[in-house]
Amino acid sequence: MNEIKILVLGAGGNVSQGIIKALKNSDFGKTKLNITGACISPESLGLFMCDKAAVSPYANEESFLPWLIEICNREQIQMVLTGVEENIMAISSKQEQFERETDAIFIATDLDKLKIGQDKYLTCEWLSENGLNFPKYCLLEDKEAVEELVKTCGFPLIAKPRVGKGSNGVQKINDRAGLEPLIGCKDYVLQECIGDETKEYTVGCYVDKSGILRETIVMHRKLEHGSTAMAQVVKDEAVRREAERICECFKPRGPLNIQMRKNDAGEAVCFELNVRFSGTTPMRTHFGFKDVEAMVKEYLLEEAIDDCFQVREGIACRYTNEFYLTGNPMEILEKEGFLSNMKPYSFETENMGR
Repeated sequence: MNEIKILVLGAGGNVSQGIIKALKNSDFGKTKLNITGACISPESLGLFMCDKAAVSPYANEESFLPWLIEICNREQIQMVLTGVEENIMAISSKQEQFERETDAIFIATDLDKLKIGQDKYLTCEWLSENGLNFPKYCLLEDKEAVEELVKTCGFPLIAKPRVGKGSNGVQKINDRAGLEPLIGCKDYVLQECIGDETKEYTVGCYVDKSGILRETIVMHRKLEHGSTAMAQVVKDEAVRREAERICECFKPRGPLNIQMRKNDAGEAVCFELNVRFSGTTPMRTHFGFKDVEAMVKEYLLEEAIDDCFQVREGIACRYTNEFYLTGNPMEILEKEGFLSNMKPYSFETENMGR
């Protein structure tokens, strides 16, 4: 294979942008990499990190799958990647049609498990049913269960949407006055508050096509606005062991991103499962956990992936940076819906030297 043609959906989101960065930092030998980015807005930054760019429908629109099939066939796409859960769900629910009408590969965990990861309440139920560590929880619409949780755990508690992204809608409830207005809210889960911000971990796991857990990477992290601002690769056996137990029960296909905190007893407690690549994907790639490269190699190139997992310790920090565009690529995308050559229009940063 002389060229790899990959479509990355949701290029406006930080996870898909991380996938693009990881692809660019992958080693495919003499095989040329060609990335087409797609997103719902022509102003999505990740589009301009790619070789080609396209404006896509929303994942919940009827036109999404026909559009996806058409662009895969027209551009001879060999693999579709995305960090957007709506896209993952939309394609997975039509997987047979997608595979029948294109030659592209799309890898995702089984649909029933994707639904568990999307729903914070179902996540807690699944953890409990499988004998794993979990935060005590209930639905806010169940008034009796809310009172029992308050009696058992006291304050603070965490209220969050059953389905949500980042820290959107998440509230820390410090007392009865803060709780009262929320009791009875539908589609919200109330959870025990595990530890504090200083005890939060994100764990990357990769399970290969044979069902074998190839590697985990444990990162102690600091959050800003629901995203990782600083992450340190650490060797924490309690966190690693619990992540391995979760993978053994969950049996994902490809990446699984596990969010944990340590409780006062030092136990690692999972509170969220992201059944996809992570927002820390480029950080993990830098430190030797190359799950994006591994997926391309084993599913598309049919190559060994041992060299994709050589984790080393280190610290990653995020900071604000600039991205520069020349000409009018956004206007062209708005009008045409597709740009076949992005190189004349964009470059990422200027040198920081004096």
